[in-house]
Amino acid sequence: MCYDINENVTDTNNTIFDWNELIPTVLVYSVTFVIGLVGNCLIIFTTFQYRGMQSVTNVFLSSLASADLLLIVICIPVKLAKLFSYTWVMGFVVCKVIHYMQNVSAICSVMTLTAISIERYYAIVHPMKAKYICTINQAKKIIAVIWIKSLILAVPTWIAQAHMRVRNNDPTDSTEYFYCVRDWDATTIWRSHEIYLFVIILIIPFIIMTFSYTTICWEVWKVMERRSVMTSKHVLSRNRSNNHDDRCLESFMLTDDKRPPPTHDDSHMVKQVVSMLVAVVVLFAICWAPLLTDNILTAYEILPSIRCGFLKYMSTTFHLLAYFNSCINPVIYGFMSKSFRESFKLVLFSCCSSELRAHRGSNYSLRYVSRTGSQTRTTSYK
Repeated sequence: MCYDINENVTDTNNTIFDWNELIPTVLVYSVTFVIGLVGNCLIIFTTFQYRGMQSVTNVFLSSLASADLLLIVICIPVKLAKLFSYTWVMGFVVCKVIHYMQNVSAICSVMTLTAISIERYYAIVHPMKAKYICTINQAKKIIAVIWIKSLILAVPTWIAQAHMRVRNNDPTDSTEYFYCVRDWDATTIWRSHEIYLFVIILIIPFIIMTFSYTTICWEVWKVMERRSVMTSKHVLSRNRSNNHDDRCLESFMLTDDKRPPPTHDDSHMVKQVVSMLVAVVVLFAICWAPLLTDNILTAYEILPSIRCGFLKYMSTTFHLLAYFNSCINPVIYGFMSKSFRESFKLVLFSCCSSELRAHRGSNYSLRYVSRTGSQTRTTSYK
C-alpha cells in the first residue's frame, strides 16, 4: 500500500499489512541487529576488559564499535516499529531525537573510520612520527573530539526533520495522525540538509580514506619489492629482520601477533593486505552511497517521496545497507585480527562454559603486541 500525506488515513487501527513483504524485511533487520549487537559488544568488552588489548588501533575500534552500536540499537528498533504503522505514533520529541541520534551515530562512525585510516597512514608511512603522534592518550583525546563534533554536526537534523500532521477527513474520527519525515514544505532546507549529509558522511571521509589507504598500499608494495630484490641477491638475512622497512610493514599489524619477517609467499601476503584495505574503502562507499544518493534524488523530486513496488523495496534495501556497514565492521576490523579472535574465545569460554572455573590450572594465553609494536607479551588467565 501507498499513503500520501495529503490522503486520508483509512486504516486507523493499522491492521492491514502485506505479510509477504513484512516477514523477509523483519527477518533481515533482526539478523542484522543480532550480529551488530553481539559483534560490537564483544569488541568494546574485550578492549576494556583485557589490558593487553588497549593499543591505539583498538581504542579507535572500541569507539567505532560504540558508534555502530548506537546506530543499531536506536535505528533498527524504530525501523521495525515503523513497518507496523502507517503513521508516527511516538510523538514530537522522539521524532526529533531519534533522527538526530541516527545522524550523530553515522557521523561519528565515519569520522572514526577516517581517524583509523590516518593513524594507519602515520604508523606505516611515517613510523618515527607515529611514536609521538599515535599514542593511546592522544587517541582518547581524538575520540572525545570526534564525539563532540558529531553532536554538533548533526544539529541541522533538528531543523530538517518535521513532525507533520496527516489530514484526516473522517468526521467520526477525532484522532490526530502524524508523519515523522523531512520538512517537505521547506524545500530549500530539505535539499541543503541532504547535500550537507552527503558531503560530511561520504565525500570528505571517502577522499581522506582513499588517499590514506592508497598511500599505505603503495608503501607496502615498495617495501615488498625491495625485499624481493634483496632476497634475490642473497643479501637479506634473518639478523636484518628489524630494519626500518620491516618495522613499517609490521606496524600495520598492531593488533596481531608479531612474527619473524616472512620469507615465503610475500606476494600473496601483499595481495591480502591490499585487498583488505581496498575492501574497507569500497564497502564503506557501497553501504552509504546508495542511501545518501537516494535522499538527494528524493529531495530534488527526481524520485517520489511516497514509494510503491520496486522503489519501496529499493528504499528499504538502501537503509539496510547503511546499517549493514555497522554490522560488518566488527568482522573486518575485529575478527580478522588474531588477538581479537583469542580474546573473543576467552569471553565466550567464561560466559558459556563452566569448565573455565574447573580447570584453574589451565592457561588461556592472549598474545598481543605492545603499544610500541616492538615486543610480544603473553598474559595468562587462570
